[in-house]
Amino acid sequence: MPSFADEQPRVSILMPMRNAANYVEQALRSILIEDGVRLEVVVVDDGSTDDSRALVESLADPRLRLIDGPCEGIAAAYNAALRASRGDIVMRCDADDLYPPQRIARQVAWLDAHPEYGAICGGFSAMDSRGGSRVRFDTPEEAGEINAELLNGETPTHFCTFAVRADVLQRTGGMRSFFLTGEDIDLQLRVGEGCRVWYSPEIAYHYRIHDESITHMRHAQENLFFENLAREFQRQRKLTGADDLSRGHAPPVPDFGKADGGTARSHMQEQLISSTWSASGDGDHLMGIRHAFHGMLAKPTSLRGWLNLLVALSKLPPGALRQKFRGTSAKT
Repeated sequence: MPSFADEQPRVSILMPMRNAANYVEQALRSILIEDGVRLEVVVVDDGSTDDSRALVESLADPRLRLIDGPCEGIAAAYNAALRASRGDIVMRCDADDLYPPQRIARQVAWLDAHPEYGAICGGFSAMDSRGGSRVRFDTPEEAGEINAELLNGETPTHFCTFAVRADVLQRTGGMRSFFLTGEDIDLQLRVGEGCRVWYSPEIAYHYRIHDESITHMRHAQENLFFENLAREFQRQRKLTGADDLSRGHAPPVPDFGKADGGTARSHMQEQLISSTWSASGDGDHLMGIRHAFHGMLAKPTSLRGWLNLLVALSKLPPGALRQKFRGTSAKT
């Protein structure tokens, strides 16, 4: 295995972390298993009160850099990691998520072969709190440049699937701390204004759905407020070259009260229901039934999950199961 510990990293992976003891070791191992790229992982401990910091230190990998965060929100933590980074390609991984094998090498090789592009991104999947029930989010299945979508305020995928040249991120100024959530959508749209972005449909990220995530610890309307505002700011920049935030006229943030971002089980069930009909629409009814079954298991007390499973079963063409088993038998 090549040793890149003392060399200038090609890639910096930025990881904001706050109380992620249940997941951070698994997240880091999914990155550090990569052995063909000079990389560093800049972990920002943003005020953890659990064992997160000790777990990071226990890995004792020279490619890990642990720094203290400003404790001013996830955007500020990300920017602290960006300032400390040394690679010429930058990626992000949240402390509760996972990278698939060879994602880093694949994206680096693509950027090296296409210097006219400033970023590449990919598909991503959802998983439950245990890392199981992985289902693809509804991301494009065809490769292609996505600047037209980004310039129209559309975000076809998650920012954590992006590999971005460091100079592009430096020109954008990083994340904007006004965004208490949706900061990644705002940055993704601004990256699309600053360089050409390629999308490749391979899964580049595994997103964990659990009740301690930022999504579920904030009010659903707060999440929606900032996501919509990121797109409104993009529309303003498209029309005038600037937005209200950059002009110093950011709108007031309402008091959203107690968080009601929904439970992780509900979120996972909705994703599986969506995947049920995406698979069925592609003609893969058996995969649709599989997603529907797991959707029912995600929240067995939900009538919606049971109804979805029943409808999926009713759409199964006659003889499909028999044909499936016959095909399986022929291979044995």
